[in-house]
Amino acid sequence: MEINFDWIIFVHLAAAVLGVLSAAVIFRFAVKNNPAYQPLAIGQLSISLAVFVGFSNVSQLTIYWPFMYRMGNLFALIFIPMPYLHMVFFTKKRLWRWYDIFHLIPLLVYLVDYWHVFSMSSAQKAELIVREVQDLNLLGMFAQSKYFGPGFHQEFRTILFSLYWIATVWLFLKWNKSRSESNSDAKGWRNWMVIFLGCQVFLWFPFYLSMLGLEIMTTYHIVNSFSVVWLMVSSLSLFFFPSLLYGGLLQNSAQSHRQGRVHVKQESNPEEEKKLEEFIQIIESEMDGKKFFLERGYSINDFSNDIHIPVYQISKSLNTFRSISFIDFINLKRIHHCVENIENGKWSNYTIEAIANECGFNNRNSFTNAFKKFIGTSPSEYRENIKH
Repeated sequence: MEINFDWIIFVHLAAAVLGVLSAAVIFRFAVKNNPAYQPLAIGQLSISLAVFVGFSNVSQLTIYWPFMYRMGNLFALIFIPMPYLHMVFFTKKRLWRWYDIFHLIPLLVYLVDYWHVFSMSSAQKAELIVREVQDLNLLGMFAQSKYFGPGFHQEFRTILFSLYWIATVWLFLKWNKSRSESNSDAKGWRNWMVIFLGCQVFLWFPFYLSMLGLEIMTTYHIVNSFSVVWLMVSSLSLFFFPSLLYGGLLQNSAQSHRQGRVHVKQESNPEEEKKLEEFIQIIESEMDGKKFFLERGYSINDFSNDIHIPVYQISKSLNTFRSISFIDFINLKRIHHCVENIENGKWSNYTIEAIANECGFNNRNSFTNAFKKFIGTSPSEYRENIKH
């Protein structure tokens, strides 16, 4: 079998590699900062592996690793529910539940139906590969299906994908409608999902056209090309524009910092800009290092006396580089501290009032309002989600 390897196939390989790397970055972010991104990381990894299987088929290198025969559909079935689960986790502020395992039922059905193929020897798989990899029409028929017959798995996957996509879009529109126009805390994530869901259309819609008579080879190339383009866009945007993925975090993004720098250049000279940069570093360092935010009733005047920076300079530095007032700044630090301890299980037996007191809030109401402002849910709901 002749190996094909041109620049287009090389792009397929590059996209798969970038996809795996970006999935690792997203997963690390999900573990350290926001668990709602775990399904997105799993989805990014699975679609990357599916693209790699496609690369293997097109280049005909799959003959050298027959263990990957028919694995592309397996990775696709893992990917399909993950955008929906990410949407659920992000918009409903929850984590994994036991019933989420039901989303893997289609994968289980495929494994049962194709287990006789997966358990074949490498030599037997190689015979099938030689026969099918040169004819993608035959490859797309899933002719080895034991219980459902040829063609079932492609049609089933298409319908399943489109139903999940509709459910995801419905959740997204419902969430977006509930947001106030002035609330931009998740703007980056919202923009990301618009692109993400838009690209997904081209991963399932062409298969409907094939059911209506479009040549299967054309369908395969459309889906494969958009999968590659999507992986390249998502991976590169992650590396060069991380705020597209990381919208809605507790802390301001680097984009806010850059906007602050532009604001400084418009209203101050370079000397004043440098001075404000020094102040913001001192403000962050002193607040984090000495944990002034844990003192109840701590004011900007108290902070000014402790770090020997005038009140107006503290306010100007925070407004310029963090786009935030001192009250929101100190409350944000308190909420960071609270979330860290809740996730570590340190305060599992504390009441909400006790946690508020530990974090420096004067009462439960001010604590709950601040928590909802920066996290999007109440502290009791967040703690319950962590337990699950």
